[in-house]
Amino acid sequence: MVDLAKNQALTQAAITGIVDSLESLGLAQREPSKTDRRKVRVAITEKGEDKVRRGIRLYKRFIEKATRHMGAREMNTVLELLDLMIATAEKDM
Repeated sequence: MVDLAKNQALTQAAITGIVDSLESLGLAQREPSKTDRRKVRVAITEKGEDKVRRGIRLYKRFIEKATRHMGAREMNTVLELLDLMIATAEKDM
């Protein structure tokens, strides 16, 4: 889980807590590495996949409702701001 912590810019303790919570909810499970006994793989469960699919559907509905009455100029402004936010976040990673 060290790699996961590095990729998410979190401490290993924070990742362990998150994975513990996801496991207790049945959304993820730890699997031992087949090649390295020191490593653990975190895999999403079927229940976790269902939650992700539901979240994506809700997100799409939200975006559709939030942008329904925007014209091209407003949409371009939103997209420019999102690009700026992504670029800023990527610099910090």
